[in-house]
Order: sequence, then C-alpha cells, then structure tokens
Amino acid sequence: MIEILIVDDDKIILKLLSKLISQKLSLKVDTAISLKELKEKLNYKTYTLAICDYCLPDAKKGESVNLLLNRKIPTIVFTDNYDEKLREEILNKGVIDYLVKGTPKITNLIIDVIKRSLKNMKTKVLIIEDSLTDRLIMKRILENMLFKVFEAPSISQAKEILNSHPDIKLIILDYYLPEENTLEFIYELREKYKKSELGIIIVSGVIKPKMIPILLKAGANDFLQKPFSKEEFMVRVTNAIEMLDLIEELEFYAYKDPLTELYNRRYFFEEAPKLWNLAKRRKLNIACIIIDIDDFKKINDTYGHDVGDIVLKDFAKKLQKFFQREEDLLARIGGEEFVILVTYSSFSKLLEHLENFRKYIEEHPIKLENIEIPYTISIGVETGAKNSLKDMLIDADKKLYKAKLKGKNCIVY
Repeated sequence: MIEILIVDDDKIILKLLSKLISQKLSLKVDTAISLKELKEKLNYKTYTLAICDYCLPDAKKGESVNLLLNRKIPTIVFTDNYDEKLREEILNKGVIDYLVKGTPKITNLIIDVIKRSLKNMKTKVLIIEDSLTDRLIMKRILENMLFKVFEAPSISQAKEILNSHPDIKLIILDYYLPEENTLEFIYELREKYKKSELGIIIVSGVIKPKMIPILLKAGANDFLQKPFSKEEFMVRVTNAIEMLDLIEELEFYAYKDPLTELYNRRYFFEEAPKLWNLAKRRKLNIACIIIDIDDFKKINDTYGHDVGDIVLKDFAKKLQKFFQREEDLLARIGGEEFVILVTYSSFSKLLEHLENFRKYIEEHPIKLENIEIPYTISIGVETGAKNSLKDMLIDADKKLYKAKLKGKNCIVY
C-alpha cells in the first residue's frame, strides 16, 4: 500500500497537506512533528515517500532528512527559506526535490511532485553512454527521481535491452560513441517508436552547433550540453516525460471512452475496416457482435445515473475479461451499446463463448453496500464478411433488435 509521510512542526501545514493528498490523490497519509516522533514511527513502519521540513526544533541541520534517506525513503524537502548553497547541498544528498514554502501555489506543486514521483516508479529509462563515470552520475540522478534505470555502454547492448524491455519510456543517448552511428540509431528508433511512445534526449560535450537541429529533426526530443548541472538534467528529463504523458493522455481521450476505458466509436470506425479487409483478403471467418444492456434506462431511473455509470464500467471489465485476444476489437459505440469485431475458426465455439458470457453477466450482479443490482444483455451476431462492413453492422443491429423482441437476455444470430 502506498503511504505518504509528512514531517513538519507546523500543525496547520500538516493538516492542510494531509487533507489535500488524501482528497486529490486518494493516498494514505501519516504525520510526524519532530525528529523524535519520526524515529519512533520508523522503528515499526516504512513509507513510499516522505515530505520533510529541513529544519525541525530538534533537528535544525537536516537530521530528519538524513534519517529518511538512510532508510531508503524517497524524500521531498520542504523548507521556509531559499538558500542557494543549502539547495545545492540538499540536492546532492539525493532528494527528489527541494521546495520553498513561500512559493506561489506551493500546495499544487507538492501534489504534482508526488504524482510525478509515483509515476516515475513505474517508468523505465535507458542510459546509453560509453563513459562509466558519466553513466553512473546520470544513473544516480535518475534513481533519485525514482525511475527504473537501465544502462548500456554501446548501441548494440542498448538494442538487447530494448528488445527485453519494449516499454522503456525515455533514452538518454550520448552522441559520441566509439565506432557507432548515433544518427542512424535515432532513425531506427523512430521507425519503431513514435515520438509519443519514446523520448530521446541527446547529451554531448563536444558537438558542432549545426548537428543539433539535424538530431532533433531525426527524432530526438531534446539536447543537453555536457557538463550540465544536476538540476538542469532533472528538469530536462521531467519535461520530456511530462510531454510524453500529455501526448498519451490526448491520444487516450481521442480514441478511448473515458468512462469504460474501452475504445470509442471514432476508433472503431477507423480500425474496424482494416480488420474487415484483412479477413476478406485472407478468407478468414469474421463476426460482428452488437451487445446492448437490457432496460438500462430503468436502471438509471431506479438507482440514479451514478449507479448507471457503475453498471457500464462493470460490463466493460467483464467484456474485456472474455475477449482478451489482441485481434479482438471492442468498443462502446453508444450509451449502453457495445460492438465486437472478431475473427473465429469455429462458429459453434464462438456461440458457446457468447452464451457463457451472457450467462456470466446474468449470474454476477453488481454488489453495492447492502444491495445487489442484476442486469442482463441482448446480443446480435452477424457472420461472414458480407459486401461491406457497413452491411455487417446493419445486419448485426437488426438481429440485436430481434433479440429484444424475443424478450431480451438472449442471442440472435
């Protein structure tokens, strides 16, 4: 379980931050007001992350921060005054960040740093650098930022790591690698990964200025001149990751239904023709399945729209559980209407699978506090590639209508 510890002798700050973190991030929060209390708490529990005031009444020289770092607890330092020398000293200890209490909108900044830090724990970064010293420096900074870090002294070794970890999000790439063509490697990466999928930051100590735009045009996201400060490196990395997250979020809302997290109507009508054409070309069996939740208006009228939303989300999860193949195309195309486009080898087995799914929905009502909310579904199935995808959808919809006329909670094919 994720738990955040706040260490500060100001009880108003403790109360404010605890409330904000609990409300905005839905995380468990614990507090301590002194080094003594911090030591007591660390004797019997640990924490995912800490926010700690640098100066406490019984720890005026950062002893509380040192204790947290010694216990391997990632720490954000929170202090009253900005001091350049102290800031550098604290950052060199390996803290996540150094924040000043008087900064405008500081509470929003703290929430953002916590969110980013928790995301970083799941984010993989690859350093490609032939200098062991430089590699270790960057690795330490990235690990302090809570990233999962991989390292390679050459492009060939980097390719092996990428094959094993295709979900690497960011590459820090030294431009000058012995007997390596870095530019060609960037082109290769961009053939495989879009800019929204993988970030690339080029680092170099000696490079001709005219090469920088060439590298950026080739697909690099940013360039960082050596030697760089620790803080500049951290900011560049954070900016690159946040830009990737922003693009990912925009793509999500463009093609996903935000309530059920299934693909939306737009995505279905962009991708379904590709699957339909593939089936037609390869003479594969293909089925268009339209599913509607029975009496959904009655559910909304009886229990309210919030419960209606819970039903939709519940159904989407069960749908994904039954149709897990990569080639299965699932989408929410209307209020309570869903479509599946699948290829199959045996129609009898497909019908059996759909019947099992229908029964599963019927036999597993939603349980909310002291009530159960049962619901059922009607299914229309059209097989054969027909003359067009549009014809398949029309015929599947007609069969769904027949299922409704038959009394609902059934399959018509």
